[in-house]
Amino acid sequence: MGNASASVSLQITARDVLNSGLSRGVIPIQFAQVLELNNGLADANIDLAWSVTRVGVAASTPVDVDLHGALTDSFGNSVQFAEVVLIALVNNRLDAGAYIILSPATTFPFGRLAAGKGFWPADIAADNDQGNVVGPGAWLCLCDTTGVPTSPGVTDKISILTSAVVGATNGWSILILGRSA
Repeated sequence: MGNASASVSLQITARDVLNSGLSRGVIPIQFAQVLELNNGLADANIDLAWSVTRVGVAASTPVDVDLHGALTDSFGNSVQFAEVVLIALVNNRLDAGAYIILSPATTFPFGRLAAGKGFWPADIAADNDQGNVVGPGAWLCLCDTTGVPTSPGVTDKISILTSAVVGATNGWSILILGRSA
């Protein structure tokens, strides 16, 4: 078992300004989620963390990430996710139209809905255009504290596809948190 743990915090404060009536003034709107993922193998715990930043990825290029067996951590140890709790992805390219798509890979697709667990619809293979589009400078976070299972050589790969916008500046950063068992 690894030694990973994480604190995830998302806080959004929006302000709505009412110009008339008894409630006029600035009305704050709050959305806040705090998640402590302690070290362990139970729900709402993690023992594995993996991240990478890729730069200079060619246009229209898919990069498959094998969640069970092909990843190594910063110490050179093999990282094999049995369950994925969180995927955070940032598109580091800012040029107009330079989006990326995060989705299950074509072969051994991870994260399709099965038995009530998953990040994408079960029929995603029938609709090639499904996945999450992450625009220039945008980010995406998918989280399920109970964990989305992988199955080695069956459902263990995600794909990150760059748009057709030409340039050697395509790049992204990804963080994956999960459990080894």
